[in-house]
Amino acid sequence: MTATSTVPSSESPRIEALDVLRGIAILGTLASNIWIFAAFIGSSGDPVTPEPITVAAAWLPNGKFLGLLTIMFGIGIEIQRQAARRAGRSWPGTYPIRAGLLFLDGLLNYVFVVQFDVLRAYAVTGLIVAFLLLTSERVQWWVIGIMIPLHLSMLVMKGTVLPSGPTKQTISMPSDGSLSGAQPSSYWDDVVGNLTHIGAGFSFGSEFFTIILMGVGLFLLGANLYRLGIFEPRRRILRRWLMVAGFAIGVPLDAFFAFVAPADSGGALARYGAAPIVAIGILAAVAEFYQQRRPGRIGRNLAAVGKMALSCYLLQNILGLIFQKNSASLPLFAEMDGLLGTLGLFAIISVALVAFARLWSRRFRRGPFELIWDWCYRALTRRRESAPAARPA
Repeated sequence: MTATSTVPSSESPRIEALDVLRGIAILGTLASNIWIFAAFIGSSGDPVTPEPITVAAAWLPNGKFLGLLTIMFGIGIEIQRQAARRAGRSWPGTYPIRAGLLFLDGLLNYVFVVQFDVLRAYAVTGLIVAFLLLTSERVQWWVIGIMIPLHLSMLVMKGTVLPSGPTKQTISMPSDGSLSGAQPSSYWDDVVGNLTHIGAGFSFGSEFFTIILMGVGLFLLGANLYRLGIFEPRRRILRRWLMVAGFAIGVPLDAFFAFVAPADSGGALARYGAAPIVAIGILAAVAEFYQQRRPGRIGRNLAAVGKMALSCYLLQNILGLIFQKNSASLPLFAEMDGLLGTLGLFAIISVALVAFARLWSRRFRRGPFELIWDWCYRALTRRRESAPAARPA
């Protein structure tokens, strides 16, 4: 059976759980990256929170929501492919232009905002997967079965062969729950440094390379889970098995690699190996939760962020960077408890994103960066269609 044989001919109804999951993934990546933005909180004060609690708080979101975001991108590409099929358009059609624009977004984000950007890797991975979706489902499952072990093998090799010291490019969770040893630098010094050493952001040892290897398997997995009907009532057994795999297997593995295994490879295997298994459980749990109910207040707030995921992803990085570059000069933050201050910063940025998304969506159908992206896409493709264009993510 080919990859296109199960696509319905009518327009598919909107799945509200998808927007909620996108919102969870976006705010979850903020929870993982917030430790870098809060680098100078508690740098000179005496911590109030015991160190094990701080370390556990940093570990909890690490990698899980990156994995969820990666799976959601794969689902998004499959939705775009099915939409193209229903509209009678060829696939991948103009998707390479979409991937190119996403890559440009990521490159600008990498140079001018933060080095821990995922959009560049998602653009390259999406382009690869867009063509793989032309193959049969059997071939796609074979690719998943090959890429995931290859990805895990590369994680072990990178941890045992390559230099293991954390850098600004690769760090996502501090080993001791803080970044108190970091030194402040000016914004423009960072930009110049990013441009000067831009090749490091695409190197074998960078997160860019790791996410591509991980992403091919997870993108295809997300696309095939969507095609299997993971959001449909009839797939309750599938969702339950995925929750068992995610929480009963993924969480213990993640904790083992993070706290027990050797640090050289254990940290990477936790973030990029076990954490994506947990992400699958989160995906299935949210899909199951919304089978018999509509999103409530919390769900609607998360969905508002999810509907403008690109804008909220970029805005959270911009807000975090603004705080990071200004907090080092304020003794208040240096003397604050590291965990409490970091959680406070996460809460403030999250509330700001939700409020912005809710207010913006009252007047506009797309987020600000989505509008710019859509304008560029239509200009490059000379496309003027009445139906809304596919989302960039």
